[in-house]
This record gives sequence, structure tokens and C-alpha cells, in this order.
Amino acid sequence: MFSKFTGHNRARLDALEAIKARVMIADAKLNITYLNGAVRELLSEAESDLRAELPRFSMATLVGSNIDVFHKNPAHQRKMLASLKEPYSATIRVGHHVFDLMVSPLFERDKLTGYVVEWANASERLKNLDFANRLSAVDKVQAMIEFSPDGTILTANANFLKATGYGLDELVGRHHSMLVDRDHAASADYTAFWAALNRGEAQVGEFARIGRDGRRVLLNASYNPIADERGRIVRIVKFATDVTERFNAVHRLGEGLTRLAAGELDCRLDVPFAPDFEPLRQNFNTAITSLSHTLGAVANASVEIDLHSSEVSSGASDLSQRTERQAASLEETAAALDEITVNVQNAAARSDEARKAAEQAKSSASHSAMVMGEAIDAMARIEDSSNKISSIIGVIDEISFQTNLLALNAGVEAARAGEAGKGFAVVAQEVRELAQRAASAAREIKELIAHSSGEVKSGVKLVSETGEALRSIEDSILVVNTQIQAIATAAKEQAIGLDEVNAAVNQMDQVTQQNAAMVEETSAASATLAGQAEQLRRLIEHFQLGNDAPQRPVTRQAPAKTQPAARPVRRAAVPATQGNAALKQESWSEF
Repeated sequence: MFSKFTGHNRARLDALEAIKARVMIADAKLNITYLNGAVRELLSEAESDLRAELPRFSMATLVGSNIDVFHKNPAHQRKMLASLKEPYSATIRVGHHVFDLMVSPLFERDKLTGYVVEWANASERLKNLDFANRLSAVDKVQAMIEFSPDGTILTANANFLKATGYGLDELVGRHHSMLVDRDHAASADYTAFWAALNRGEAQVGEFARIGRDGRRVLLNASYNPIADERGRIVRIVKFATDVTERFNAVHRLGEGLTRLAAGELDCRLDVPFAPDFEPLRQNFNTAITSLSHTLGAVANASVEIDLHSSEVSSGASDLSQRTERQAASLEETAAALDEITVNVQNAAARSDEARKAAEQAKSSASHSAMVMGEAIDAMARIEDSSNKISSIIGVIDEISFQTNLLALNAGVEAARAGEAGKGFAVVAQEVRELAQRAASAAREIKELIAHSSGEVKSGVKLVSETGEALRSIEDSILVVNTQIQAIATAAKEQAIGLDEVNAAVNQMDQVTQQNAAMVEETSAASATLAGQAEQLRRLIEHFQLGNDAPQRPVTRQAPAKTQPAARPVRRAAVPATQGNAALKQESWSEF
């Protein structure tokens, strides 16, 4: 379309090349006829992104091509451009690039001759727009004030005015020093503060400022130097958050905590905080109340623990003494049982010896009875022989009697014979005398035999009685032996039973002494507990509990401590500790 432009038109094209605006010209058929250098540079930078989105795009052939290469739906764009009567602006995104387009139709004598498209990189505009939006958002929630480099107030937003209580007309044109106390405004630190800002050094922190009514305002703020394109500081922008209420709340909480650290549990915060911090005050008061009640309960419990642990300690001490006395009694009992056991064992041994002696006596009695039986038999035979001898003696006596008669008769006959019969008379006389002596001897023998038979009968009777007595003795010995065996068995059983009883008593003694040791430990533990309870009570006394302070109960008098009974001395001869180490003397050293 510009082929027919000459002279004045050519001068316009030269002017388009010189300007910074990015200009593209298309004819009425939407064919691109001109690109100035600025738009060529812009599109060349974005060519790779444009190719990714628009495959037909090429900077080398862009002049002479149709603007359809920029559209995915050319029909829509053609329809829109055909009805275009006034400049139209649009923003397009291609890859990472954002462009602002201003399309203006060209008319000559009311006839559409083409279009002029002005391209602009929208990134700067969007950045500025984003920054402006951010500033607007900050302006809504933060206090903001602007100063010239010398500290003169240029403007302030509503939040700053609300925080300080000033009106805008009371601030603009005045110096920043009106917001600080005189001493600080005259200080070297204040001068150095503004010198640093003029060097471009931002200042951040919490700053105490003076409001319109003289009240102290605490601002969490940042002073931000703003430079021009040459790097010169042209203004100072301060963004601030009013933290006065937070500071006051923290300060009063700090005072409350300081009193709490000093032990004052009645340090309630009665003056309400700002609404945002009021729950904090209420929670603090609730926590103090809860802590006061808890420590009061702990204090009461510590008093009770102190009291009852003292009673437990006293009771444990008394129990320890009684347990020690019981242990001593058990030790003495064990010693007596040991001695009884030894005596029973000795009795069992003696019973066994008596049983053996009774068995030997029984054997001797049986043998004596047998000998006596044999003696009785022999006596019976002697009696029988005596009876036979007596019969023989009777015959002899009869013979002597007959001989005497014959001798008498012979004598009578010799006398009759006279002289002739003298010799025969003498013989007859001799025979008669012999017969008389034989008869006398036979009578004596008979008497002796009769006496001997009587004695034998008496002996037989005595031997029979002796035999009966020996049999009775044997029976008695059997009974005695049975009883002695029973006694020996019972003695052995008693010895076994006493051993078991002794073991049980020794075990009881050991358990008793273990109990004594445990009682000592319990006593020591209760004493320690009492000490800890007392220490806890003293620690709690550091706090001022007010109405929650504990009421110390009346201490009950502990039972009088009695001296332990003297422990009996075990007999050295009785091995009472054998098999029971708990009864050994060294295990009593801790008592």
C-alpha cells in the first residue's frame, strides 16, 4: 500500500522508524506491508515462543504475509476487523510473552485503506499493575506515610492517621520530628537514622512515636528509600503496623508474669485488653485461677502427706521394734525347739537301746524258761528214780526183816541145839546184827530217800513256779518290748516333727527378720516422704495463694517410741542357725 507513497508519505515512514513505538501496518486485505525497527526487535525476541504457538510465523517472511499467521481462528479476527471503526485494544499471551495491541483502522475519503497495529510489551505494564495492586492491598491493612529525603511529610494514608490521631492537613508539610519526643529528635541517633535513609539504607524495627494526644504509639515499621532512575533518593516510604495494643498486652502480661514469678497467685489482670487480645487476658486469669486452685490443693495434699507420712514413719518404727522383739522371741523359741529336738532324738536313741536290751532280756528269759523246763524234766526223772530206789530199799528192808527173823529163828534153834549150836548161834547172831544194821541202814536210806523225794517235789514245785514266773517275765518283756518299740517309733516321729517345726520356726524367723528389714526400709521411705512433703510445703509457701492457702491440720501426737526388748542370747551348744542364714548374728547388724 505504501508503494504509491512518495514525498510526504516517505517522510512519515522515516519518522515511524525513528520513534520507540512498535508499529505494524497492514493493507485492507490484512496483508502486512510495513514493520518498523522497534516492532521487529520485539517480535524477534519472541519468535521462538510465537513459532511454538503459531507454526506459520516467520520474521523473514512476515512482511508480505497475512496477519492470519497471528490467529488460530482467522475468520473470527477478520469479521471483527471488518466492522472496526475506532481504535481497539487487546492483550495477547504467547508463551512467556504478553503483548498489548492497539489496532487502528486507516480511512481515506471514508474508504478503509488498511490498519495500523501498535505493539507493546505488556510485562512492564502488568508488573506496574501488580505493584499498584499490592500497594493498594498494603494501603488497606497497613499504615503508610511518605517523606521527602529531608524528613518532610508528603502524605499519609488513613491507617496512619488513625494510629496517630492526626488529620492529614496536620501532618503534610511538617517534619517527621513532630512524631518523636524532643530528646530523641535532638539526639545523634536521630540524625544518623535519617543519614542512613539518605544513603539508601532501609530501617526496620519497632519505633515509639508520639500521637496527637501525646499518647505513646508503638509501630512495627520499615522506612524504605525510593530512588529515581539516576539512583538519587527522592522520597522515603514508611510502611507500619500499629502494635501498641499488642505491646500494652505483652507489657501487662509481663507484669503479671513477674508477679507470678514472685509467687503472687492473686495477680489477676482486671483491666480489659483490646478486643484482639482480650482472650489472652481471660486465658491468663483462668490459668492463674486454675494454678492457684491446683497449688492450693497440692499444698493441702502436702500437709496431709506430711502428717500421715509422720504417722506412717512412727507406726513403722513401732512395728519395727515389735517385729524385732518377735524375731528375738522366735529365735529363743527356735533355740528351745532345737534343744527339745536334741533331747527327743536322745530319748529315741535310748528307747532304741532299751528296745534292744528288752529283746536281749526276752531272749535270755526264753532260754531260762527252756533250761527250767529241762530242770523240771530232770527233777521228774530224779523223783522217779527216787521212787524206784525207795521201792528197792523197801525190798531190802523186807529182806533184812526176813533175815532178822531167820537169824532169830536160827538163834532159837541154836539155843535148842545147845553146845552144838553155839557156833551157829554166833553166826546167827552176826547175821541178825547184820540184818538189823541192814534194816537200820535201809530205814535211814528210806528216810533219806523220802526226805529227798520231798525236797525233789519241793524243788520240782519251785522250778515249776520259776518256769511260770519266767514265762510271765517273758510275756511282760514282750509287752515292754512292744511298748518300747512304740515309744522309739513315736520318739523318731516326734524328732522328725520337731525338725519340721524347727524348720518352720526358722523360716518364720527369717521372714520376720526380712519383715523387720522391710519395715526399716518403709520407715526410712516414709521419713524421706515426710521430708519431701515438708520441702514441697515450704516451696508452695513461696506462693501467695490467698483463699486457696492450705489450712494445716492439727498434728496428732505420734505414739511413744519404745525401746526394743533385749534379744536373748542363743545357747552356743545348740546349732540354731544351721541352714538358716537369717538367724546369724551378722544379719542383725543393721538393727
